[in-house]
Amino acid sequence: MPDPRTPSRRSVVRGVAWSAPVVAVAATAPAYAASPCQTRYSYRLDWGTTSYTRSGARNASASVTTTGGTPVSVTFASTSSTTSNVPDATRNLSVPANTGIGTTADPVVTSLGGRAGERGVMLYHASSTAGRANRQEVTITFGRAVRGLQFWITDIDTIASPAYSDRVELIGYNSVGAVVPFASTNDGVSGAGSEGSPWLRSAEANVSENAAGAQTSVNFTAATPSATTDVKSMKLTYWNATGGTQFHRIFLGDLSFTAMGC
Repeated sequence: MPDPRTPSRRSVVRGVAWSAPVVAVAATAPAYAASPCQTRYSYRLDWGTTSYTRSGARNASASVTTTGGTPVSVTFASTSSTTSNVPDATRNLSVPANTGIGTTADPVVTSLGGRAGERGVMLYHASSTAGRANRQEVTITFGRAVRGLQFWITDIDTIASPAYSDRVELIGYNSVGAVVPFASTNDGVSGAGSEGSPWLRSAEANVSENAAGAQTSVNFTAATPSATTDVKSMKLTYWNATGGTQFHRIFLGDLSFTAMGC
């Protein structure tokens, strides 16, 4: 007669059958999860949607999010070279409404530069003295270096009465302060965006904020992207070649870029 304390063959087989799947599942589990710091993500500072805080005419900040990566902070700091071209206290670095009637001084922006749904942030002078010596400079700094940075600068106008003629310059820097080159494609304007060749509209025209024809696209995408071509900050310079009091402003559109997840 078998010893009742000894397990039967059927019990042993049944126990093996139940335990085998557990071992198999454990063997296929990953050893560790990939870190977002090792992955590059796409980001977009979408004006009117992205979290944005204006702290006055001189300072503002945004927090750009994406799925999987941690937010990238973007700060805006405005300085003026003289007191003859002071940024408008209530409008500079503001994002205009996209609904309502709108006025000449306070436009409604629904399709910046003719791009449906796009809005923008304004650099705005209610009046200005002519000449580059009376410029506004806005330094835009990213919380960590970004790559493939692209955007539009819009509403670069010239009119005779009341007189004003926009001039716009841009320069980008990497994490060690070296200049990063960019390409631009002009739509109704001329120039290269440098101090010696600012973007301008040579033909007299007051183009609507919501229409094409007075803008340029900027692209920091290099043929061979690397840490030396990544952008950590850029300086946007804005001045008036003829002076005047007619709502002197330009717009910076959505900023698209990639960045490491943290």
